[in-house]
Amino acid sequence: MKDGVHLSDAELRAGHRKRLRDRFLADPSALPDYELLELALGCVYLRKDNKQLAKRLLSAFGNFGGLLSASSDELSRVEGCGPAVDSFLSLLREIIARASQSNVQRKQAVTLADLVDMGRQRLRHCSEEEVWAALLDKQNRLLIFKKIRHGTSDHVALEPLEVVELMIRNHASSLVLMHNHPGGTYMPSQEDRALTGRIALALRHLGLFLHDHVIVTSDAAFSMTQDRCLEVTKRNLRDLPE
Repeated sequence: MKDGVHLSDAELRAGHRKRLRDRFLADPSALPDYELLELALGCVYLRKDNKQLAKRLLSAFGNFGGLLSASSDELSRVEGCGPAVDSFLSLLREIIARASQSNVQRKQAVTLADLVDMGRQRLRHCSEEEVWAALLDKQNRLLIFKKIRHGTSDHVALEPLEVVELMIRNHASSLVLMHNHPGGTYMPSQEDRALTGRIALALRHLGLFLHDHVIVTSDAAFSMTQDRCLEVTKRNLRDLPE
């Protein structure tokens, strides 16, 4: 009730949401996680009180990182969480990944750390294996970051010829390969090592270069060349700053 007038549930929610938004605009860092998520969920469920759903999601997944990594099946087990939330989180993940990529593309020359961070933003939440290629020009500027293969939860196939054709088609001089191990170890398999060696050798004959093959998990990234586990590849690399 306000000034003797009973407010509807919709009016109460609108007032609460406005106060929450005003607090956010005044100082975004002052909001606890559940209120920040509650405010974001207002973009999904416009006419619902999202406070309890926000608390349930954070309780189920621990933090924002866990929430962004949650699969559709995991989200569906949370009371009140429908497909719209899954779509919204997919949108957020894509925005974050593209922001990271655009930051790298603005640089005159990139470092391996730039590319690894970009790859982690893209791949750390994927539930199936994917192979992405960061193609570079002669000045180590990023030309394109592109998915070249999509696999299953524990395997993705790739042929050296595909990489060669991709580089020639995009006029690239070198590249960094990346793929993810969903829910698994970041250590490369014997197949990963053998494939990387074959790709490096195939490129060398054309004067092209493989800088690295990076494996990404939800919380780590593994550089094959920095770990010196692929000496045949190491001999065919050009310098890329770390």
